[in-house]
Amino acid sequence: MSRIPVPDLSALAAAQARQQQLTKPAGSLGQLESLACRLAALQGREVPLPLSPAITVFAGDHGVCAEGVSAYPQEVTGAMVANFVHGGAAISVLARVNQARLEVVDAGVAANLDGLPVVHAKVRAGSGNIRREAAMSADEVQQALDVGRDAARRAIASGATLLIAGDMGIGNTTPSAALICRLGRHSPEAIVGRGTGIDDAGLALKRQVVGDALARVTAAKLDGRALLAELGGLEIAAIAGFYLEGAAQGVPLLLDGFISTAAAL
Repeated sequence: MSRIPVPDLSALAAAQARQQQLTKPAGSLGQLESLACRLAALQGREVPLPLSPAITVFAGDHGVCAEGVSAYPQEVTGAMVANFVHGGAAISVLARVNQARLEVVDAGVAANLDGLPVVHAKVRAGSGNIRREAAMSADEVQQALDVGRDAARRAIASGATLLIAGDMGIGNTTPSAALICRLGRHSPEAIVGRGTGIDDAGLALKRQVVGDALARVTAAKLDGRALLAELGGLEIAAIAGFYLEGAAQGVPLLLDGFISTAAAL
């Protein structure tokens, strides 16, 4: 695994000093000032370069959908991927407005997407049902991580200086919740939410499913790869690889959302 560089503390100090010399009241820009200084440290420059964003959406399906944890059927994953690449989804519009490179990667969609202009990197057609079995094998975890790393390399090679990962996978808040519960030692009641808008009965079922998945994984100590294999998903593992490669190359990452946070952990 590539070594992840630490922020440049001398660049951070120089950027902070520069902020104090600008013609404005000290601290008047609030979080923008601290963000600019963090970017300076990540880029190793007193004045950070303008950000050129690249958005990569990773798609995958989940066997746990068979437990009724989502308000929508699994087929919606493929339909939404088609919407992404045809420009009809919110992420498509946001990418256009912000002149961001947008790429959609099939890491494990159950449907056949051969006719769509996506990156075809399917590791398998959907993960296992984490309530009853591992999501994937150790080899499949590695393949999914590599899918994400390759996507980050493509984005960086295209000139991206900010990497953003998106996700599409009906049911993926369930494995994400399981990962966060296990890593943070939280109860399902504290973490599991309504996802796609399930009702009270659905929420109770979803919490039970996550609890059962956690109970199935009895090993006291598991590393990140093993946890992804037991409780994760193909697109979640791909996002983790995307983040690892971006961090290894010193490119800032923007995390937004429940699934991307689970992948980052």
